[in-house]
Amino acid sequence: MLLTDIQIVQEIWRELDTIVCVPRTESDYRRISALRENLITLIGENENHALTSLLEVIEALIEKYTLEQESVECETLYRLCIAMLAQAYVEDESENTVITSKCLNPDDKEQ
Repeated sequence: MLLTDIQIVQEIWRELDTIVCVPRTESDYRRISALRENLITLIGENENHALTSLLEVIEALIEKYTLEQESVECETLYRLCIAMLAQAYVEDESENTVITSKCLNPDDKEQ
């Protein structure tokens, strides 16, 4: 990319930055998701539309945000399960084996 290309992008980006961003908050996510929906409506089935690559970039940003949020949720659920197991072990050691078995093997039938 030539220096003049970067200068052109820099000028344009000042305006685009308020529309297209890497979503870091729920508000950013909602804004970029609305943009995605508007692009889908505008582009329709036309794969040769001038904004098709923008849609692809927006979808990649949304996917990245979604995967990061799922990872945070999984970590939170894991910590909660560990805390509940620790509490159950302290409260009633006799039930600990059943609870541990269910958390570690949720598909196992109750014995």
